[in-house]
Amino acid sequence: MNLKIETATQPPRRAFIKLLGGGVVVAATAPLLSGCAGGIPDEAVAAWRDQPARNDVRRFMLAHALLAPNPHNRQPWIADLSVPNEIRLICDGDKLLPETDPFGRQILIGCGAFIELAVIAAQEVGHTVEVALFPAGTPSAAALPKGVMVAHLKLAKTDSKPDPLFTSIRKRHTNKGLYDNTKLLSQAQWDALHAPAKTFGLRSASVVEGPARGEVQSIARRAWEIEMTGKETWQETARLLRVGKSEILANRDGIAMASGIPVILNALGQFDRLAVPVPGNTTYSQVMKRWAAFETGAGYYWLATEGNARTAQVNAGRAYVRAHLTATSLGIEMHPLSQALQEFPAMAQEYKAIHDAVGLKPESNTLQMLCRVGFAEAPANPTPRRELASFIRG
Repeated sequence: MNLKIETATQPPRRAFIKLLGGGVVVAATAPLLSGCAGGIPDEAVAAWRDQPARNDVRRFMLAHALLAPNPHNRQPWIADLSVPNEIRLICDGDKLLPETDPFGRQILIGCGAFIELAVIAAQEVGHTVEVALFPAGTPSAAALPKGVMVAHLKLAKTDSKPDPLFTSIRKRHTNKGLYDNTKLLSQAQWDALHAPAKTFGLRSASVVEGPARGEVQSIARRAWEIEMTGKETWQETARLLRVGKSEILANRDGIAMASGIPVILNALGQFDRLAVPVPGNTTYSQVMKRWAAFETGAGYYWLATEGNARTAQVNAGRAYVRAHLTATSLGIEMHPLSQALQEFPAMAQEYKAIHDAVGLKPESNTLQMLCRVGFAEAPANPTPRRELASFIRG
């Protein structure tokens, strides 16, 4: 989410123009502002370029797994390597989202994506992986999975062929920009995106045209507004904003903002990231303006499970990342719109509405993922990732 935000704490427009226009002030602040230009620092996205050694199988796996999509880019993973030929994946209790993801469902989907990328990478170097979910016990459905062992991965050598999706791992990004409204997917392309769901015993479908598409779009927009204007949910996101290069380098997770007005204001000490958007103020207008791009595309993809078991949530992540890798291999973009699927109280009406819109009953089926799909007008940049060493224990 790359928000362009102006807050109530910024100087009045005339004063701000005067501030930037005054030669003495510009000269005094030039070193400060020079760090605001340009894109995300190369060091913060090095994980997408680095080629890990193939002879250390577990680190090769993890170097690819850490590129998995995950909510708010929290990267909630700890990999215990204390036992040879094994990886114990633990959910990092310091990387949870208690306001927008109060039961850790989305966090576990991110863990599932991590597992699947690890499995694909292992196949690339001649190994199979036996995956056991929640080997120390399944966490309660009503509690955050803090410190839970999500999976036990056991490696074995194999002669099986590499997974063709491996080549898409470093190319896959979540593109949040404009999509081409005139370019549609073929039925064969939709079928390819839906195939991974069947592998894991899940359901998926697409919403392409007609009243259902408009209904999904309207619900998704309302849900975005609810999350963005709620004090607790907004501030949870705001605390994860990494504004400017120095913040991005210091914290290679969260939501990176490398350029734009917020970066300049932040450098001047005039950016109040915790100010909640309120209808009628500038911040609210910018937040809703950002949403406009999210209504472009060829249609919507959804992924659902029977019930909402913890294992189903993890498997949803495994299925989703394979769908996204498939999309990448076909030149197609996928962008999750997860707001209406969230379980915090203020979202209850939209949660029910989105299930109704796609023909599911939330008491028996759970929408795990909702994405817009299409062909982007411009490529997406990679998002920051922490260094591999920061995930490893043992």
